[in-house]
Amino acid sequence: MSIDQSIQKDSYQESTPDSSYTSDRDRTYSGDIALLNGHELVAITEYLPGIEPSPYDIDLTDGYEYRTRYWRCRKCGQERNRRNEFSNPCEEPQPPTALEAGGYSIDEPRTRRALAEDMEVQFVQRGPVYDVLSESGSTYVVDVEEETCTCPDFEQRQPDGGCKHLRRVDLEIRTGLVPAPDGTFIR
Repeated sequence: MSIDQSIQKDSYQESTPDSSYTSDRDRTYSGDIALLNGHELVAITEYLPGIEPSPYDIDLTDGYEYRTRYWRCRKCGQERNRRNEFSNPCEEPQPPTALEAGGYSIDEPRTRRALAEDMEVQFVQRGPVYDVLSESGSTYVVDVEEETCTCPDFEQRQPDGGCKHLRRVDLEIRTGLVPAPDGTFIR
């Protein structure tokens, strides 16, 4: 169930600041944004040249252009004449979570331990090498480019997807808790 509500006031104006410029099509945005079924709707008022379409044989326009209004979703770009015509949910795809983007499954025990255990990931210097202070008090060196770790689990078993330390570093990079190897944060 969704509720129509104005969430913010933005000032949108699509026109040139030069007042001598005239255009056949002028669009103005009221600034009201409404939420409806996941859509972020903006009301657009547009002035079109010609006469206003009418089911009657009468010219309802008193000039050389007429005003029309419609709604556009800022997320998916769909346009409708009336706001209540946005009855289907917005089709904007949601970005993958850090777990999905990394190809990890919460059902995997190493991934669960990487998320649950108390570890501190340190970005010491620019480059692909990170220090991980584990819950046991040991410090392991993780290289994210080579996908290696100095822990016994990785050195003895070399599990698919890496050990819990390698997974933790990858997840913290993807969520922006530590910088990427080039020193920038991913947001």
